[in-house]
Amino acid sequence: MDKLELAKIGKEYINQSPYGIFDFRGHEVIVLPTVFPPTYNTPTISELIEGLANNCLQTKNQCRVFEMGMGTGAAILTVAKMKGVVASASDIAPMAALNAKANALWWGVECDIHQGSLFENVPEGQFDIIFWNIPFFKENPGGIDEVKFRAGFDPNYQYLTQFLADCNSRLAENGQILLAVDYEMCDLDHIYQLIDKADFNSEVCHEININWGAMPVKCAFLLLERK
Repeated sequence: MDKLELAKIGKEYINQSPYGIFDFRGHEVIVLPTVFPPTYNTPTISELIEGLANNCLQTKNQCRVFEMGMGTGAAILTVAKMKGVVASASDIAPMAALNAKANALWWGVECDIHQGSLFENVPEGQFDIIFWNIPFFKENPGGIDEVKFRAGFDPNYQYLTQFLADCNSRLAENGQILLAVDYEMCDLDHIYQLIDKADFNSEVCHEININWGAMPVKCAFLLLERK
């Protein structure tokens, strides 16, 4: 199946995303309509970020962690529970910002949550860890203008390009970036080119095999550091 066909399936998947109360690593999380539920690879990315934050806290009293495109907030809020972590996040979707704030209140967790495109409404400052479960598809199957589709679609990776450029000023010294990608749905050659052009080195730090609907897929997590 080519990537455009996969993109069409992805569009329908997002369009029919369920909402309600979901289990996330043993905690209940609210998922509002039009917000992507924290399933698929989100539990794994939250575990990996916990590990990176723990490493950071071995040498610092405080670890500043930022999630781009937090959706429900499940991943960043889980990390925010760690002593010494200062958490913040942003999402372009107003409903996602509302959703993450609701979950933060429900969980009793402190997290600065912003709404806007990339870092546009995030106060100046740097982060020790930045992570993003990126929109996988660079293809445009049409009909993806609604903001909810930004969870899965980034035509020609224009937002990823800007994100990596912004990270040069947003990432603290010796900071790390974690990106979640998929071998089937992403154009990894293009992504690696963008990473290199932005002056970051990258390595696959973890891989998982999971099901996307009825389709078995393989996800990878790329750890980026400055060259």
